Amino acid sequence: MHELALAQGMLDIAEEELARHNCTHLKLLRVQVGAMSGVVPDCLDFAFTSLVQGTKHDGARLEIEKIPLSLQCIMCGTKFVAEHGPGELPACPHCGEVFGHKVLAGREMQIVWIEGD
Repeated sequence: MHELALAQGMLDIAEEELARHNCTHLKLLRVQVGAMSGVVPDCLDFAFTSLVQGTKHDGARLEIEKIPLSLQCIMCGTKFVAEHGPGELPACPHCGEVFGHKVLAGREMQIVWIEGD
């Protein structure tokens, strides 16, 4: 479960940022997770909750914003959101092309907000 390592890395980053602002307790960590990031949001949430339990950050919340797979067809230029899951090739809703889409969003996994006191 690589989500445990990701959660630990996010917690390390949050602690560094909290220290820069003279804070010691993490209250909220908000992250964006793309549909093609390879991260399972429920597993990430479980890992984060397990890591903060019984520590000075006990009670900290993890908010996960799921970013859908957004594509652009290289044949006709149409931008669209894939309705299929990762591993499936969605067809362009305009021209029907299946191969050669440019990924505009959906691969990210990033921290967007840290709140502490």
